[in-house]
Amino acid sequence: MSLLTICFRQSLSRACAAGILCAATVAPTTATGMETLRFQPHWVPQAQFAGFYLAKDRGWYTDAGLEVEILSHGAEHPAADALAEDRAEVALLYLTQALELREQGVDVVNVAQLIQDSSLVLVALAETGILVPEDLDGRRISRWASFSLQPEALFRLYGVEPETVDQGATMAALRTGAVAAATATRYNEMVELYLSGLDPDELDVIPLEEHGVGLAEDGIYVLESTLDNHPEAIHAFVAASLRGWEYAFEHPEAAIDAVMERVLRYGEPTNRAHQHRMLEALRPLYLDSNGQLRGPRLAPSDYRLAISLMRNLGHLEWEPVPYERFHRELSE
Repeated sequence: MSLLTICFRQSLSRACAAGILCAATVAPTTATGMETLRFQPHWVPQAQFAGFYLAKDRGWYTDAGLEVEILSHGAEHPAADALAEDRAEVALLYLTQALELREQGVDVVNVAQLIQDSSLVLVALAETGILVPEDLDGRRISRWASFSLQPEALFRLYGVEPETVDQGATMAALRTGAVAAATATRYNEMVELYLSGLDPDELDVIPLEEHGVGLAEDGIYVLESTLDNHPEAIHAFVAASLRGWEYAFEHPEAAIDAVMERVLRYGEPTNRAHQHRMLEALRPLYLDSNGQLRGPRLAPSDYRLAISLMRNLGHLEWEPVPYERFHRELSE
């Protein structure tokens, strides 16, 4: 029996006990006594959320006494806004997004850090000759406005001043030469480039993680008050979600089935081959060298690094809350 299965069963037991002993203090419930949680992913339906889809479809949230609604997701449904405006009890956020919410006075806490290394890279066509950060100076670079901090930190670290432009939802600007380099994640945009017909030797990448500006990415966040008032429900959600991710990597075809059901429902312009490669690219971000899910812990050093980079770039002014208050582990 895996550690995650044990955690799931323990959380299920706690959740069931809470339903009997603490009925007056639980989150909103359905007529059948199930606790209701609204979950907001932070991008369009894709393999990035496969573990959550499986936990829903396989009934593991229900087994834990939860009625989980996976809210419509995409660019028009910002996860940070949904959490801050009480339109979701649980959201998937990058660490930088969560710290920005803290800066705005929204008391979010991290209850599980799923992707602990940065998947972000700057990618260029090999013909442009961009091999190292110094080659970016004076070149036109695209980046997403909502995830601009890490590229900005790289530029400052190497003293380069590229021309930056907003990046859309595709890599068309890079392929057509409208920009010299673009921002990409290893599991999505890099896959898109390969599927468009480009070979790895036709691309050069600058991994942000290798230059000291890589930050933790997908984490599960809730409001501090939600966790304090309904810890059993949140712990049960995390445990069931981890079980979903464990199952996704053990049964990739079932995972892609769940993904494609959402893709077709929402009319997303992707296909099964793209989503399958995305899931495989996510595997090393989620699993350790033994093929097991990494413990969902936000490292104190990652928390300190994010604060340092954001302060240096003028994104944060407040005195950060202690790490122990920002990250609350499943076992607590």
